[in-house]
Amino acid sequence: MRYKAVSDKGKIRISNEDNYYLDQTVPFFMVADGMGGHAAGEVASNIAVKICSEYNIDKENPIKSLENLTNKINNNIIKTSQENQKYAGMGTTFAAVFIEENNLFYVNLGDSRIYIFRSLDNKLKKISKDHSLVAQMLRNGKITKDEAFNHPRKNIVTQALGIQKDLDIDSGQKNLKNEDIVLLATDGLTDMLRNSELENLMAAHNDNFDKLADELLNRALKYGGRDNITFILLSRDNN
Repeated sequence: MRYKAVSDKGKIRISNEDNYYLDQTVPFFMVADGMGGHAAGEVASNIAVKICSEYNIDKENPIKSLENLTNKINNNIIKTSQENQKYAGMGTTFAAVFIEENNLFYVNLGDSRIYIFRSLDNKLKKISKDHSLVAQMLRNGKITKDEAFNHPRKNIVTQALGIQKDLDIDSGQKNLKNEDIVLLATDGLTDMLRNSELENLMAAHNDNFDKLADELLNRALKYGGRDNITFILLSRDNN
């Protein structure tokens, strides 16, 4: 399995409240974008990492297992914020995948994203559903994709771990073909690069993850680097 993980605080933020975790032996990969004042977002995303590192995926029922993991992180963040006033209101997005043979199982909450790039036809498809105000407006036909990309309120999430008990978890399963590339990313990357640019870069450098990761990060920074930038590239092939 090939993979490459990148996390950068960007050009504007003082600290990096994003986090990621991976275990290629499972294989399991996740990204989290923390939010909250006084670096509480970093605490929330760290909680997500810690629980993921201690959790065993039930391979008999992986989607349910990923949903249980998501709820466990959510409850832990809520408990921590209730016990310490300085963490009140903290939360984190959460996007994670578990791979078994040619099956990808995923879970998502918030506006971090999961994509599959199909190298056979150089097409990139977002498989996760954004939980955000702008995504809701887009799904309801109130704005266009171009308007969504440039919308001044696109940073407002409608769901995040640690904010409420009841979650509208986005989860599912996709079939992976040979040489497919999976991309997990926080909005520090996807708010800077349009889908077409992500697709073109992945088509140009799908055989070299180091080069591809450098290009993705450099473009996000070039376009302003307004947020923390975290992403993971992974593929089942061994090129």
